Amino acid sequence: MLKHLSSLLSPQFIKFCVVGGLGLVTDQTIFFLLSTVVDPASVLVNFVWVVGYLLAVVQNYLINHYWTFKAQTSETRPTGKGLVVFLLVSLTSLIPRFIAYKGVLVLFGVSQLTMNLANLCGIVAGTVVNFFGSKFIVFAKKA
Repeated sequence: MLKHLSSLLSPQFIKFCVVGGLGLVTDQTIFFLLSTVVDPASVLVNFVWVVGYLLAVVQNYLINHYWTFKAQTSETRPTGKGLVVFLLVSLTSLIPRFIAYKGVLVLFGVSQLTMNLANLCGIVAGTVVNFFGSKFIVFAKKA
């Protein structure tokens, strides 16, 4: 277990975080662009975020495949199945993110400061789960 935790200090984890940052930029950029053309009174305003999120997931899957997890994936090509598994891991990582978020709010109360602290703690928890899910499930070297 300690060996696995030490991978959070690895160049691979740093790359994973860089890719996640790129995904954030993609997600927000697409959201911003679409929000300028969608009527705020339209029901579509509730779904604008999905487009950016899904495009960021595709981008992150491809960059993680070719860069972050290159050692595990150098002999394989990205696949639709791999993308779906990556999406499922990404969605699953929202669970520990929410638990950490709520945990901080329960422990320290709700204020603007604690909400932001809770969000950061949630992001860290979700990122760790997402990294291990990607490393050991999505991009695990096939025997």
